[in-house]
Amino acid sequence: MKNQGYIAISSVLVISAVLLIVGTSVTLLTINDLQTSQSNIKSETALHLVEGCVEDALLRLNKFNNIPATINIPEGTCSATINSQGGTTTTFTISATIDSFTKSVQVTADRYSNITITNWIQQ
Repeated sequence: MKNQGYIAISSVLVISAVLLIVGTSVTLLTINDLQTSQSNIKSETALHLVEGCVEDALLRLNKFNNIPATINIPEGTCSATINSQGGTTTTFTISATIDSFTKSVQVTADRYSNITITNWIQQ
């Protein structure tokens, strides 16, 4: 009779330990998925910011034939660097950082009667 009590307690302890391990594993996997998802969202947000700044830079290039070092749009601020500018062709890089996620795009554009993007490299 005494052995049945020990077997029941041992069984409860083993089942509890297994459930605790499974529960902890599921929790850690969920946290990891949430962190990955949040990182992807921030990365995409930075890319969208850069794309908006590229559009603004292209408008300024068309209107003023120049791009400022800092571009402010409602979504945020980007830095701009003109890599080369000769004749009708301009190559520039736009970068933006959101919570340590940095995205950059290098654009080459030709300026005639309108702006034509000839090269787009996402970095």
